Amino acid sequence: MHKTFGRRHFFYHTLLIGAFLLPFSGLAQEDTTRIIKTDTTTRYKNDFPTQLNDTSLLILNDSLAIVDTNTIVEPVAAKAVIIDTIPIDSTHVLYFIASLDSMKENRFHFIDTSTAYFHQYDPLRYKNKMYATLSNIGMAHHNREFSPTLNTGYQFGNTTFKHYQYQNKDVRYYKEHVPYSSLHYVMGSKKEQNFNLVFSRELIKGLSLGIDFMTNNSPGPYYRSKSNNTRYYLSSQYYTPNRRYGAIVNYLNSTVEVEENGGITYDSIFEQNQETDRRVIPINLNTADNKIKESGFFLEQYFNLTKPNIQNDTVKRRIDPGSITYSIQYHRKYQLYTDDPSQDSLFYASFVRTNDTLTYDSISQVRLKNRFKWSSIGYQENPDKQAFHIHFGITHDYIQQRFSTDSITDVFNQLSPFGGISIKILKSFHLDAYAEYVIGDYGAGDYKLHATLNQYLGNVSRNIGRMRFGLDLTNSTPAWYYQKFSSNRFNWVNDLNKETAMVISGAYLYKKLEAGLKFSSFNNYTYLDDSVRPAQIEKAESLMKIYLKGQAQVKKFGLTTNLVYQTTSQPNLIRIPTFTGVMDLFFISPLFKEAAVVQTGFQFNYFTSYYADAYMPELRMFYLQNDREIGNYVFVDFYLTLRVKTARLFFKAAHLNSYLGNYTYYNAPHYPGRDARFYFGASWRFHD
Repeated sequence: MHKTFGRRHFFYHTLLIGAFLLPFSGLAQEDTTRIIKTDTTTRYKNDFPTQLNDTSLLILNDSLAIVDTNTIVEPVAAKAVIIDTIPIDSTHVLYFIASLDSMKENRFHFIDTSTAYFHQYDPLRYKNKMYATLSNIGMAHHNREFSPTLNTGYQFGNTTFKHYQYQNKDVRYYKEHVPYSSLHYVMGSKKEQNFNLVFSRELIKGLSLGIDFMTNNSPGPYYRSKSNNTRYYLSSQYYTPNRRYGAIVNYLNSTVEVEENGGITYDSIFEQNQETDRRVIPINLNTADNKIKESGFFLEQYFNLTKPNIQNDTVKRRIDPGSITYSIQYHRKYQLYTDDPSQDSLFYASFVRTNDTLTYDSISQVRLKNRFKWSSIGYQENPDKQAFHIHFGITHDYIQQRFSTDSITDVFNQLSPFGGISIKILKSFHLDAYAEYVIGDYGAGDYKLHATLNQYLGNVSRNIGRMRFGLDLTNSTPAWYYQKFSSNRFNWVNDLNKETAMVISGAYLYKKLEAGLKFSSFNNYTYLDDSVRPAQIEKAESLMKIYLKGQAQVKKFGLTTNLVYQTTSQPNLIRIPTFTGVMDLFFISPLFKEAAVVQTGFQFNYFTSYYADAYMPELRMFYLQNDREIGNYVFVDFYLTLRVKTARLFFKAAHLNSYLGNYTYYNAPHYPGRDARFYFGASWRFHD
């Protein structure tokens, strides 16, 4: 049975969870630090994260690094000067993600408490993302920016619901002065509801617990377009008092349940607005459903090879033998597609069925991954003080997978040795390089080389921006979805050639803006052709992308944007809009002696006309089509956001210009974009 998520149950669960978690509170702590003022922007103390172990922080594009001064600085600011010494706000919360590698290398982030992107609540739109999707939130999607996967070894290949699922790379491990919790709720037209709960606190010295729960539920504007997606994770971290040993662990679970209507049957009914009630417009599929469940756990531990040599409460060591890390990850995946062939025969008329009475296609997978790693980073609190550091290790990957229509269970074993080096010269030149190679049943001979160079125009703390250059070389086996698939209507076993890719990139970053160019060259690029079968481009293909993204502000006026121009040597096979972009023009001002902040603005979304890929529900994949061109339409939103201390509120009128009568807006072929609608959202943070 397809489960529903009613509003009454939703609010009951919200109240119960909130009542249970919020009493777990502590007293605020206070510390001191200093902030800076640039020649163009004053940053208030609430905009900065707190210190880590009395070590200062360096803000690098939304992430943090440790610096060996006592001042929080903005690395791309010009003429930075110290203003004053003020108390640290104990509400500042830092976190690292996914792995202890991030913590050991001081790659911390701070929670977003601004009003800049608060109204972009949809994971497909947050921070100006640009994804093609269907006619409702929570549905299948793919990027309008060409973004090939550059991974090696086994890849499942179906990622069309990834932004509505939690994966290990999404798990946050918080470092806060006091217990931290957050409630975020968005209510929209057509009974749409979105909710997020976050909680983190230190239970005892060195041991902390975190919870993150999120759901997106929407009946949808069209018949049988309902989505009900829920995901959560539990996380914990522990460190011994001398920091010689540390561990993180998480359990995550994601469930995606969507109705699949196959798009509308007659585009003319929508384009001529013959039915203002969208739910009576005929659709292609009346009984189809997709369900995806994923769950698993991750445990990672590090151990510094020697005891700390502590003098005057600080670690003193000329030679540090580094640390070893071990991680284990267990992951289960289950995908199920069902429909009644007799009801949906016209949509699938060109495909031969193996079962005429019922479509019940499932895929189950179990994956176990172990990783050992040695790193030269041990007790060194600041890796940036080192001229270089290195790491190497090996990963074992075990995969067991089966289709319900196939009597054979596929089993793979892989070994992937890897290593990397980081070089820092004169505090302005940073080079990072990484390499891995695959040995085993699947993907044997795959390799990856990655290098990134950062050159500051000045030094890290005082500069006029920085240049970033990147190089990726990969030789990889196509995803398993293209190699083998078995269902009621789709069956294939292929022996595809390895894909090779070279990606060269360059960018200039100044303050919160980034402008760059990326050139990609591919061989044997794999895709689904217009017959909905895997195919490869036999000729070498190339793609160039020029982009501008970020945020700029002059006094009380500003913009956030993501503009992309892209062109390819194979336009008939790689279908992308030549230009796609998001621009948010806003006005922001403090109120009530800076006790509150108000931001209001208009957001514009646009992409040029192109033959966008069509969606195949039974495969949960997008494929080439030559019948329907979409695009060349501007979506206009208006919003108003208010921040008062730790609370934020927003009102949004989305797609206002749909009232003008131009009904040519589509997200994908035969999937119209949503009409004008209204949202109200609220977020509260608690730090006590």
